[in-house]
Amino acid sequence: MINVGVLGATGAVGQRFVELLADHPWFKLTTLAASERSAGKPYGKIVKWRLDTPFPENIGKIKVVPTSPSAMKNVDLVFSALPAEIATDTETAFADAGIAVCSNASSHRMDPDVPLVVPEVNGDHLRMIELQRDSGTDGFIVTNPNCSTIMLTVSLAPIRNFHFT
Repeated sequence: MINVGVLGATGAVGQRFVELLADHPWFKLTTLAASERSAGKPYGKIVKWRLDTPFPENIGKIKVVPTSPSAMKNVDLVFSALPAEIATDTETAFADAGIAVCSNASSHRMDPDVPLVVPEVNGDHLRMIELQRDSGTDGFIVTNPNCSTIMLTVSLAPIRNFHFT
């Protein structure tokens, strides 16, 4: 099992990450981070669950921690649902601290050494992680394109290798 955390766990995107990770067979959701005002409180007491799916009770007692690498020492990977203006520096700090970051924010989408991945289309771009690791840390950032771009890319990918005569 890979120990994971969610940055921005109380927001709508963070809640989606929590929902998907709560009972995932590969990941153990151990840490939830949010704003300072939420830190120290059980997730189930502070989150206003917005999803149509039931709240995953098995994570309700996890105490929320501040959004800092030092508060997430026991995670191997974080899923970031932070807003772009916060994500830029925060995600970099996590990567510099040796923590892998999978980001949903737009902050690092144009960074030359950060893979912009749609797994069904260009999963091979994850090799770019090695460029980031060349800086001497085990941490890295991987991001995804805008949601509408993802759908367009997935739908157009089959014609990429089609040969017109």
